[in-house]
Amino acid sequence: MDTANISQCPEVTVKCFLLSRFQSAIGQQGTLGEIPLNRSKDTARVLYVSAIALKLAKTWQQTPQTIAAELAETLEPLCYPDFAVKVAPAGIIELELTDAGLAVWLQRLAQTNLPLPESRILSPVVSADRLFPIQYSHARCCSLLRMAHRDRIIAIAQPDVATAPEIWSLASPNPIPWIDEGDRLRLVHPAERSLISQLLTVLDNLYPTFEVKNREKPVNYFKLANSLSQAFQIFYSQCRIWGEVKIEQPKLAQARLGLILATQSLLRFILENLFNAIAPLEL
Repeated sequence: MDTANISQCPEVTVKCFLLSRFQSAIGQQGTLGEIPLNRSKDTARVLYVSAIALKLAKTWQQTPQTIAAELAETLEPLCYPDFAVKVAPAGIIELELTDAGLAVWLQRLAQTNLPLPESRILSPVVSADRLFPIQYSHARCCSLLRMAHRDRIIAIAQPDVATAPEIWSLASPNPIPWIDEGDRLRLVHPAERSLISQLLTVLDNLYPTFEVKNREKPVNYFKLANSLSQAFQIFYSQCRIWGEVKIEQPKLAQARLGLILATQSLLRFILENLFNAIAPLEL
């Protein structure tokens, strides 16, 4: 990503949020064109790593460890409370999304419209039979949300819509109870964490659709949407919302419905804006 354009990047994605913080931390000393920043493959947590200190070592004429320590000290207040910042061996900077930060980003995904692309970006044509599992997952999300509204687990502002809305706006609970009484994220089941990881992966990879000037390498949106659809199906098969959970842990049920809201939002965005396909309410 060209750092000259980072300031124009809408902080819609987690990666873009961090890139802008890195640019602020580095200041006027230059960045050699690109800030390396990648997600860890650990789905149990949301961790980003950057080797920017190694890249700057020659130009700044300091060791990577010294540069990383200086940048981490500057980044901490810029990223607080969303991220915990630390320096790993060899001068690698690690930024882990905290439970409080996860709650903020999940709430955004569940209840904030994504910006429309600056220009129409259609992915290569995908056959209807390949899109069907993604459309099915979207329709399943919608059915579960309407069912939860009828059962008064949540209250949707406009439940009886004719077409898939950009966001199923919640009248209650608002905000969604992501965090428990001990300030920890309620969603700790492996299938929940896997779905959260996939939601943020999709969000980060949607970045090129929001900023025409910053087109990176082509993104396989079908693969992303399919992976999100599969993660949702695993989550739904393993994480109950009704029955004992609804009665004994209503806030957990609501947090799980929040994940369904976020999933529906991203699947609808991809189907309608990238594949020019229908995001069905039911199948």
